[in-house]
Amino acid sequence: MTEVYNFRIGDLIYNKLEGANIIGLVYKMTPKYVYYAICARSKNDEDGNHYITKDHKVSKQRLYEAIRTRHIEISYAQGTNRRRKIKENTEGG
Repeated sequence: MTEVYNFRIGDLIYNKLEGANIIGLVYKMTPKYVYYAICARSKNDEDGNHYITKDHKVSKQRLYEAIRTRHIEISYAQGTNRRRKIKENTEGG
């Protein structure tokens, strides 16, 4: 398991699949949800065409758990200094 810190606007959420990358950018947050936009490309797309979508929403608790179990990775904008570390069994983020 990995350490998880609170989210901020500008954080990148990503998933490296076999040959394809999916990147999400956090652009809005509420007390319970994180909204993010996705930029992705097809696995076998030689032209490099990317797809951009927005208005994706996920609960903070579900996102914390996915990062802890390494289903997805996160790149914290401007590092983890001055961020609160999230404990494992928190309710409501």
